[in-house]
Parts: sequence; C-alpha cells; structure tokens
Amino acid sequence: MNSNEHYLDYNATAPLLPEVWEAMQTIQATSYGNPSSPHGPGRRARNRLEEARRQLASLLGVEYQELCFTSGGSESNNAILRQFLRADKPNHWILSPLEHPSLLETAQYLAEQGQATLDLLPVDRGGRVLPEVLPELIRPETCLISVMGANNETGVIQPIGELQAIASKHGIPLHTDSVQLLGRAPLSWKELGVSYATATAHKLGGPRGIGLLYVREGATFTPLITGGKQERVRRAGTESVALAVGFASALAWVLEQQPQLSERLRSFQQQVLERLQTVEGFFLNGDPKKLLPNTLNVGFQGLSAETLLISLDLDGVAVSTGSACSSGALEPSPVLLAMGLTPTEARSCLRLSWGWQTTQADIDALLERLPHHVQRLREKQNR
Repeated sequence: MNSNEHYLDYNATAPLLPEVWEAMQTIQATSYGNPSSPHGPGRRARNRLEEARRQLASLLGVEYQELCFTSGGSESNNAILRQFLRADKPNHWILSPLEHPSLLETAQYLAEQGQATLDLLPVDRGGRVLPEVLPELIRPETCLISVMGANNETGVIQPIGELQAIASKHGIPLHTDSVQLLGRAPLSWKELGVSYATATAHKLGGPRGIGLLYVREGATFTPLITGGKQERVRRAGTESVALAVGFASALAWVLEQQPQLSERLRSFQQQVLERLQTVEGFFLNGDPKKLLPNTLNVGFQGLSAETLLISLDLDGVAVSTGSACSSGALEPSPVLLAMGLTPTEARSCLRLSWGWQTTQADIDALLERLPHHVQRLREKQNR
C-alpha cells in the first residue's frame, strides 16, 4: 500500500493478507486440475478443495458437508432467499431494514413482483432490531426470517440468539448474514442454532470472488445455480481451489490473531471516538456498547458527507459513506433512515472502518484531517 494512502474502508474490502497470497500462488502451480475431473490433476485439486472446506468447517465449528462455496456474499444471500419462492403456497419473509442490498433489495423486488410478501422488523435508535416485535409479524405462511449478524454501515451487532429462539419456537428457519461479523467477533452458527448463514472472504483479508453458504444438516435447500453436480448439487460451476484455500488461510490467520487484533482495533475505535466527540456538530450512529471493534458511523450536523469524503480522499484518507454496493447513490442510507435519522442527517454521515493492516499513522492522519475539514467547511458556511 502507498505510504501516502491511509485506507479506512475495510467494511467494503480488506487488503489481501501476504500469507493468503503465498498459499494461493502455491495452489495455482500445483493444483491446476478441474476438481470434478477423475484424473490425477483433478483428484489433487479435489483433495485440496476438500481440505480447505474441512479447515473452514473446523474453524467455524460446523460439519464440513454443511458448507458450500459460492462466488461471494451476494450470491449466497440470493441463494437463501430465492429458494423460498414456492408457487404452491404463499411466501412470507421477515427481514430487517438493515440488511445488505443483496437481501433487502432482492426481497423488495420479488415482493413487488407478487412472488412473496415482506415485513420488516423495526429498529431502535441504537441500530438494533427489536426481537420482542418478531412474534407479532409471524404468520402461518412465514417461511424465512433473515437478520444480519452485524451491520455493514454502523457495525452494530444484532441479537441473533434472541431471534433464533423465537424462530425456533415457531418452527421457522432463520438465516443470518455473517459477512461483517466473521473474524471480528466470536461466532458459532451451531451454537446459535441458525438454519442458514452466509459469509465471504474478502472482508477478512482473503480473496475476492468466493463466499460461503452454511446449510445446517437437515435444513432444506434448493440450488440457485443449476446445471452441474458440484458442491453436492447445491451450486453448479467449477470450483476455484485457489480461492477456497485462500479463504481458509485468511480465516485461520484472523482467528489466530483475533485477541490481539481485536484489542488493537478497539483501541483505534476509542481514539477516534474520543477525538471526534470534541468536534462541533458530531454525532455517533449506533449503540457504542454493541459495536464491532473496527467500525464507527459518524455524522456532522449540517455538513455533506460527500464533500467530506472527497476532501479526505484528496488528502489520501479513504473512507466511505455507506455500503460499497450502493456507492454513487444520492439517496440517504436506508439503514440510517430506519434508525430514525432525517434524510439531511443521514447525508452527513461517514463510515470509518479499519483492519489487519491499519497502523497508528492511518488513525493519526484521519484525526488530523477530518476535524480540519469539518472546521473548514463550517467556516465556509458562516461567511
């Protein structure tokens, strides 16, 4: 990374870990066969693919046959949602308004097409869904409840255990999108008891282009992509052995480093929060007691987040205004609106996120330039 650049957008993607790159390079040279081919190169590729799956399963505390490789979090989320499009009976889904666009926008589109009905769990001002409202939304035709483990914009961790207890009581499968939670906080899909979960590698420092789909043993699943027998007939298409090995390598490194890494990320979070609280018009989005250690969503009353982002970018400090999948959108964040912010307030908010390669120099640059630009823009307003 350029020494003049300060990258603070890890919730969009993380730089590739050197250990992951090395592992993938070795695999590319030695396991080049198609994992579905019966010859020697194919068998070697198949063995390495299954080794990666077993390693991921061991790290996650699940059975290896419960894991399916996909192209990423968006495909995994679509696969979970679309399998419940049943022509023979009504389909009712319950989601949160905090979900990633690959879930929320897909569900809203399908509901508009008349293929399903959709209810959204309300959210409190701290950015958490309200589990006590869930029983009121459940209908006889409810076939799926889906709530993410931690929000990609605010970093707020959601009460999945409470939601799962309610879902289980009513016999309804629950899915959780763990893309932001994986590797950043303790996570056990088996202990939670969820039927489905999704994750991806590139938020951890793994490669882009590969995701995981967890289907608990005994849970139903209908494939989204058909036309081949790969992944136990759950996802057609030739698997990428190198990407699978890269995913396993990244998760192994992150979990091994998690105690000290989390401590360092939390220290950065506290530094940023303490400094920005002294800046005029500052406000924080999300309950500070429920945040991932690597994320803050901050606003500055009366200012444009887009202007702040551009100003910081010119200084070599990379942050974002929300989900990378919605970048370029002029509309205020649906996540922040669901939390009770006004459109004007939502347009004044930046997402700051850091990770394995973040240094004190990156944080210092942010804390020098962001308050400077806030003050500069306020002085310009007051002229």
